Amino acid sequence: MKHFIFKIFLLSTFIITFIFTINTLYVRTNYWKSENDVNKFDSVPYNIELGNVGSSHGHYGLKYDAVPEIQAFNFAMESQPYFYDYAMLNKYIDHFKENAVVLILVSYFGITRRPDLDYQRYRARYYRLLPKDALDAWTLKEYICCKMIPVFSAKKNIKKIFHDIPKDQMSPYYNRVTSLDEEKLYAYCVNKHKRWTSPEHEKGQEGYRQNINEVSNIIELCLKHKIRPVLITTPISDVLNEIYKKRDYGFFSNFEQFTADLQKKYPGLQYFDYSRDKRFSTHHEYFGDGDHLNNIGAEVFTKTLVSELQSTGLLATK
Repeated sequence: MKHFIFKIFLLSTFIITFIFTINTLYVRTNYWKSENDVNKFDSVPYNIELGNVGSSHGHYGLKYDAVPEIQAFNFAMESQPYFYDYAMLNKYIDHFKENAVVLILVSYFGITRRPDLDYQRYRARYYRLLPKDALDAWTLKEYICCKMIPVFSAKKNIKKIFHDIPKDQMSPYYNRVTSLDEEKLYAYCVNKHKRWTSPEHEKGQEGYRQNINEVSNIIELCLKHKIRPVLITTPISDVLNEIYKKRDYGFFSNFEQFTADLQKKYPGLQYFDYSRDKRFSTHHEYFGDGDHLNNIGAEVFTKTLVSELQSTGLLATK
């Protein structure tokens, strides 16, 4: 019996050691460190003058390397819901200077549409970034798989232990220098419009009110900490805008009503809408696809935006 127990002990020790060794190798990979761009939160600066939350449009569209004179930070991540915009901003709120500017991204899909009520598909990365009480839900299984032993949820990405990505590919801006030809751009925009108008996550007026409430939470967090919230919509290609114009009568009036309602609720709240700004929308070379800027477009846009924030007195001129 003692011999059997000893064998079980040795086997258990081997399995545990193997799992933790593989896990250690996995979390040391450039891939895991930079998955969803979470590694940028290892070094969030203090005295931030300009920051933004948002989803992929802010993630790729705002490139603060283009304005090194401004202490800025991009809190956006792909598919980040307003709920987690608030949570991430709240975590780092003491990193902002008084009277700093926070840009709140308003996207076409963020008006009446809602992601899953359970944010499970987005939640894995937030186990790495946020405390338990800031998550929309928490389970021990997810905590173990996403935070303690992430190799359990690696699936095919476990191969990164042996074939990692190079360090120069860890940035979200890596290789975002190309644009689509006109045929591919149109096809992309047709498909994007189809996805954004599918009934799967369309919630109508209920979604409208929920999104207004969540953006309001972000605004009120800013005001409480003497930070200036500013609404912004990043550039969208004219190809995608034309598809919306032709196929969704009334879409733009609904879109414009969303920000108008927020401005009515918060007098003095400013909104910079670049969605149909011809300085960008007609320049397809600025876009990586129909609605996301590439590196060239992001640099031009970020410089333009900072200049206009300065001209309105929201940012100090340096």
